Amino acid sequence: MDFKQLQTFYVLSTELNFTKAAHKLGYTQSCVTQHIKKLEEELGILLFDRIGKKVTLTEAGHRLIPLACQLLKITQNFQELAKEDSCKTGIIRIGICDSLCIEKMPAIIRVFKQAYPHIDIYLKILKCSEFLNELRENCIDLAYTIGYLNKIPEIQYTAEVTEPICVLASPGYSLARKKNLSPKDFDGIPLILTEPASYYRRNFLTELEQNAITPKIILETESIQAIKNLTESNLGICILPKAAATAEIRAGKLIPLDYPCDYGIQSQIIWHSDKWMSFILQEFIRIAKGVIEKFDTL
Repeated sequence: MDFKQLQTFYVLSTELNFTKAAHKLGYTQSCVTQHIKKLEEELGILLFDRIGKKVTLTEAGHRLIPLACQLLKITQNFQELAKEDSCKTGIIRIGICDSLCIEKMPAIIRVFKQAYPHIDIYLKILKCSEFLNELRENCIDLAYTIGYLNKIPEIQYTAEVTEPICVLASPGYSLARKKNLSPKDFDGIPLILTEPASYYRRNFLTELEQNAITPKIILETESIQAIKNLTESNLGICILPKAAATAEIRAGKLIPLDYPCDYGIQSQIIWHSDKWMSFILQEFIRIAKGVIEKFDTL
């Protein structure tokens, strides 16, 4: 039995007229007849007597009316619950790496909250190695990541953007004005770096090691803000996605060094293929893609 059959039974039980019931439901009369026939066949009982043009409830039909009311009410409650997305309430759980929290994610959230002010956003800062397991365990709904995630069938990808990577220093640092830097220029230079799992860090250190340069790492931290603050203080240099230091670069607090970091690293929004994508999750992705595209054209 489905909702339409149950609803047809209830309306016909009050109207006791197939034509009137069809009009009230917005169905054809033949559709009402078919609904009742299928319901009676499924239950194995007769719900209505049809004698000439007169329609009356059978005893079984009378007994089923209170149960039909209860089932219709429960179905309505389910429908109202399912419509919470349309009422713009709920929560979105997003995994994100620290480097994308600085500028892009706040901009996405600002635009999203203008459209959906009653949706709560929960951000979970994760390492690059943690995203896939968090999605598999349904601990987060979406992830906004950066790196070289190999595409696998269980994960969906969108908003893929190549992220410029910069080696950064304070304006007064010894390498700040030097042109055409090579790996050898970083011999003995103090490095302030992100956690070891980050892809851009790995690429940079590999380039140094391939040129027989032993990296002089003076600090490792997961805090992008701490890395920038220490670099601004002239304690060393760092390597970060440009998006993580846009404000400091614009303000002249940090300067991208003249060193190529063509690593092809991308940011992307990902989610598990088995995840039910509610209306509000789809809306978040749509808005996020629009904001990211604007960043990409700046």
